[in-house]
Amino acid sequence: MGPAQASGQPVLPPAWTRLGTEIAAIILPAESAGQRDQMLRLGEGQPFPPLSQIPLNPDATLLLLRAASDQPLSLRAADGSWLPLGAPGPLALLSATPPGPRFLALLASKAAGPLRAGADAALARDLAALAQDSAQPAPETLRPVVGLGLGRLLWRLDSGGWLVTAQGLARVAEPDGGLAPLPPSAGGALLLRADGPPLRLPTGYAPPPNLVELARQSATAPRALLRQALLALRRHTAEPWCRDSVRDAQVLAMAPTRSAAEPSNAVAAAIDRAISDHEGGVFLVGWLHDPLRLTRGMTLRGPFGGTPLPAESLFRVSRPDVVKRFEQAAFGATDPRPGFVAHLPNAGAGPVAQWRLELALGSGEAIELVAGPALIPAAQAREAVLRGVNPLDVGPALLDRCLTPAAERLHRAAAAEPLGTEVVRIGRPVARPSVSLVIPLYRNLRFVRHQIAAFARDPMLREAEIIYVLDSPEQRAEADHLLRGICGLTGLPVTLVLHGRNAGYATACNSGAAEASAPMLLMLNSDVVPDRPGWLAPMLARLEADRRLGCVGPKLMFDDGSLQHAGLYFARGPGDDWYNCHYFKGFPRHYPAASRAREVPGVTGAAMLMRRSAWDEVGGFSAEYIVGDYEDSDLCLRLRQAGFAILYEPAAELFHFERQSIAQHGGYAGTVAAAYNRRLHHRRWAPAIATLMEDFPRMGETHAAA
Repeated sequence: MGPAQASGQPVLPPAWTRLGTEIAAIILPAESAGQRDQMLRLGEGQPFPPLSQIPLNPDATLLLLRAASDQPLSLRAADGSWLPLGAPGPLALLSATPPGPRFLALLASKAAGPLRAGADAALARDLAALAQDSAQPAPETLRPVVGLGLGRLLWRLDSGGWLVTAQGLARVAEPDGGLAPLPPSAGGALLLRADGPPLRLPTGYAPPPNLVELARQSATAPRALLRQALLALRRHTAEPWCRDSVRDAQVLAMAPTRSAAEPSNAVAAAIDRAISDHEGGVFLVGWLHDPLRLTRGMTLRGPFGGTPLPAESLFRVSRPDVVKRFEQAAFGATDPRPGFVAHLPNAGAGPVAQWRLELALGSGEAIELVAGPALIPAAQAREAVLRGVNPLDVGPALLDRCLTPAAERLHRAAAAEPLGTEVVRIGRPVARPSVSLVIPLYRNLRFVRHQIAAFARDPMLREAEIIYVLDSPEQRAEADHLLRGICGLTGLPVTLVLHGRNAGYATACNSGAAEASAPMLLMLNSDVVPDRPGWLAPMLARLEADRRLGCVGPKLMFDDGSLQHAGLYFARGPGDDWYNCHYFKGFPRHYPAASRAREVPGVTGAAMLMRRSAWDEVGGFSAEYIVGDYEDSDLCLRLRQAGFAILYEPAAELFHFERQSIAQHGGYAGTVAAAYNRRLHHRRWAPAIATLMEDFPRMGETHAAA
């Protein structure tokens, strides 16, 4: 004990010890602990209260704070003076004053929580030492029952707490259904939140069955244990170790798909698709034949329980194949629209590798349908969503409430995948190019020879930087061989940017722009071929003469010489959405109004020239559009929003063999990707477009060529 205080207050004991590397634990008797506003000080620093307090017993309290080992520690006395605490005592000070039964669990909780020292191995060793004398062997009921992979186990437990070993400190969750996951450990002490001494975990036990082994068994006991284990894990599915264990158990023990599709059935149904949207939801495609209206409800079931499927969440769609199959069915023909699609954004805890759909009948009987794999790569799942409905069935409600939310989530997940970009330079690069041409390639390479041959005949293009971006990685060898051969013949240097996966038009253009070094950028499609040399000069001249311009587009023609593009404008279409349209599309090449340079609402991304500074200012193409469509008008609108104007220049003439690449994309052709992109564009820009088109009324209304 230190010297008595002048005020006659009880003596403050300089009793303290160190826990781990940075925690100071100070023991105060009850009469001192009751002092209000207890303050501490490190060295000559500012006073501060303890980070945490723990009652040791009715006679003492423990103050906790973070303090480096080389800092002297002082405690403020009742009279306001500062009492140096001297050197720390042994760790045994904490056990000399008998603590309550839950003291060690509470101490571990405070250390890992407010004091943020849970990763301190020295702290864990100190806690293990404190628990050693009072620890008792765990009862026979406390044992591991299920393996989870990576050394983790599900244990039968009565209470949560903290697992302490010489290597670390880990939180043990409150058991769910009597089971709780524990991290890998070779023994150690379990500090329970419930009353009772620390428990020494058993070692040398036989390895329990893992989730995959349980999932592959059909006997009642292992199936019951599997259900219990999954329920115990449902609160942990955000943690990678749990997500991986649950996913692998389902994927490696898939149940066969099951439908009730016989025309002789009174109720027939199938789930064609039940796909994870990678953000906790599920997208469903199926059909139901129920001419007698026996079905009373549907429940979507996964490994963690069931979710009712409300009738209002289902969109009924046509299914000619089902109608034909049941036109002579025993209980009557099927509904004209027997198909259904649905998106449940919160389908339940995941991951779910295989969904089941339970149809409840009025009799109390149930029909269970088992879907195929739910966990497929995001890009393929996105394509399946967009292909899951006949485009003729798609209206605004189905698009906005079902297809778009599912596709948006999957598009985000697909975009988050590593791109794996590689750059190959062919020939000697141009030292100081005035313009960089960025040309995305996807599948269709047959125009490249003609395009480069046309470039080679143009002296201005020999001083340009030509960048091709291959967005179909399976063609790497073919594209590399083709470009090396053509560039060897023409003497034109080319940069080839290779993507490790298909990422879509916008990302391909953005990748090419990232490699570009010129102050001007020309976005050019691979199916655009110049009519003659000299086409680039008038476009450059426009930008150089007028700093107000953000982008210039040329005249584009079909292969028969008719007009494909003389500027882009917007017109209302079905559903009152704004559609992208081209001025004078299909008109003769030399139609007088198309031969006049003028400001336009926008220009097509097939050929658009802009300053690099303007491109950077607006952030390039938006990659939120799927595959390719509407990102060019989106860019033009963002340029206008930034204060730039858009110009059409008819003196630059090129042929455009329209949509030669995108037509080969499985995620676009035959899907509702175009409707998705148009809807996204409309939601984002409708008010701005309405205002903009007030300045372009005559051309937009008179020549609304789609």
